[in-house]
Amino acid sequence: MTSTEGVVTMPTQQADASGNARVTQVGRDYVEHVHRYVRGREYLSGISMDDHEMDLVENAFVDVPGPNGPGQVIHAVSKLKRPHCPSHALVLLGETGAGRRTAALRVLRDAGVPRERIRWLVLDEEQPRTEQIPHTDGHGFVLDLTSCSALPEDFYTGLADYQKEAEAAEAFLIILATPSTWDPRTFTAVPTVRLARPPAREIAESHLRHLADGRLDWLTGAPLDALLAETTQASDAARLARLVAQANADDKDAVKQEFTNWQEHLRLWFEKHSKPEDLRERALLITAALLEAAPAEIVLAAADQLFAEVGGTLPPGGALAGRDLNARLRTIQAARLDGESISLDAKRHGLAQAVLSYVWQQRPALRQPLLEWASRITTPHGVAVRHLRRIADALALLSLLPGGRTVLAVATDWIDTGRSAHRELAVDVLEAMALDPVTGAGVRKQLYDWAHQKSTSEALATAVAEICAGKLGKMYPRVALTRLRLLASRDDGRAREAVAKAVRALASIPEQRTRVLSEIVDWSESADETVRRAGTSTFLALAEDPNSTPASTATAQETANASDEALISQFFIRGWRAALLDRATAKKAYAHLAAWLDSSELPDDQVLPLTAAILRGSIGQEGPAALLVSHGTDLGRTRRRTLLDQLFAEQSASLTVVAPVTEPRGDGLTTTA
Repeated sequence: MTSTEGVVTMPTQQADASGNARVTQVGRDYVEHVHRYVRGREYLSGISMDDHEMDLVENAFVDVPGPNGPGQVIHAVSKLKRPHCPSHALVLLGETGAGRRTAALRVLRDAGVPRERIRWLVLDEEQPRTEQIPHTDGHGFVLDLTSCSALPEDFYTGLADYQKEAEAAEAFLIILATPSTWDPRTFTAVPTVRLARPPAREIAESHLRHLADGRLDWLTGAPLDALLAETTQASDAARLARLVAQANADDKDAVKQEFTNWQEHLRLWFEKHSKPEDLRERALLITAALLEAAPAEIVLAAADQLFAEVGGTLPPGGALAGRDLNARLRTIQAARLDGESISLDAKRHGLAQAVLSYVWQQRPALRQPLLEWASRITTPHGVAVRHLRRIADALALLSLLPGGRTVLAVATDWIDTGRSAHRELAVDVLEAMALDPVTGAGVRKQLYDWAHQKSTSEALATAVAEICAGKLGKMYPRVALTRLRLLASRDDGRAREAVAKAVRALASIPEQRTRVLSEIVDWSESADETVRRAGTSTFLALAEDPNSTPASTATAQETANASDEALISQFFIRGWRAALLDRATAKKAYAHLAAWLDSSELPDDQVLPLTAAILRGSIGQEGPAALLVSHGTDLGRTRRRTLLDQLFAEQSASLTVVAPVTEPRGDGLTTTA
């Protein structure tokens, strides 16, 4: 059977073998034994817990009594550690702010899991899959499903198999969910514990006993005694205790102001400085907040630009005009760091972001001019071009506030304007928003929609690819690859080069290389023609990069073992075969494979075995034959002769000649078997 591009598809038979393998009989008697890579074993990555947080979990946890009397954590641990029927998986139900994270960590500690073996799992999927949850021996894992609007049926049913694996490994899993999200019906028997919100004052007192026992009375006296209410979230109560412990001697008012996001302080300041002659100092305050800890020269120049942006007229005299710097800094209550930089946070921690939040909410008409000004000062020759990341992070935080969609809309417009500085800032803002715990899920969905929509512009599609290649791809590789697949599948070819660059960037990360190759090869072998075409073209974009070969992987990946290298080689073999069989990519694939053979940068012990495996069983066909007899470099011609000799020898050895056997018949004649 011959493909339209000269590659014969050999008749095959397949069977499962032990050790999670597959035996494939190709053509006649040649047998290929390939280890099957199970994508379900691409476990979710886990983050180790901070020692400071674990100290608070162990020494300052407040356990609220449950319906049966004992504490909720005690009740949860009893379900995990039942003598005759241990669960090894547990669901903690509660609303956001009920202290579920801390409770989960305490449950694992009380269940006997050492703190260094506890991991917070990063959900790298639109929907979770139980086969991706790790069950490392003696470890404890926490999976937060709060952001999932609804869970699929197979997640619930899959927990039964997970519990068996976890029990065998003496591992534990704590799932965090809200009552509205968790709806197992009869699909799973995993026990649940419903958490009530601990009293905020008890949490603050318990934390303060551990952090600064001598300041416990701060919580009961003015001005801090009225800050904690019944509805205060557990995290806010813990934050108040931390602020008290870190405060300067007896500076209780500063603790109150920071805890309330400096709202009263800013209200009084803006009321005091509301005259026309104060507007320039208002611009300086806002600029110092946006450019926290930037050099004074940059802050002053950017502040004057903001003042002009809103219609202000600078006094004549330029640098000689106006008050001295120290006088102006006293007005906005800022400090000088190292005699040069300007900081609001040095004297009043958290004030810089509080200023931006206050202005954003109290001055809605200033939002658009504020964003336009931020883009102007970050142009290639803009005064604050070196502070792009700081500005992007600040704008991303503004997107969490009411009216925050304006930030997303403006960032999108910046990308489509084509001005490089605006575009660069917009990409940074969108990346920060995509990684934020609050806005992240929504922005990642927006990136998906842009990648999928036919109306998406070239500039915006390229920006999506660039975001996927950055921090998003490192933290959520599968999310990034899904969006890159959609971009690679576009008929219009938009962002094709950006997709290739993004895939190479993700594959260059040693711990992600196998996953990236797995995804791309799966695309290239898809039954869906669009997905298959995206896979083969993306694979070739990866394979044509000299730094993306198995040889370079083994060099870059110091910890790579023989099985890792073999697995990567298998992916390359499968990817090349898929590309050679695809009519749209076969010509380009043969050209790239020829370049491999001709390249002196790639060693023989990598090129020859891989090429032999790719072409095995098809050397008599037009495409492979043309490749092996084509002219190239001297090195390439030597390699081609070596390959021809090897492949012909293998094919000859597979042809077994069976001599006829004669057997006597009862009538004195013979028969041939």
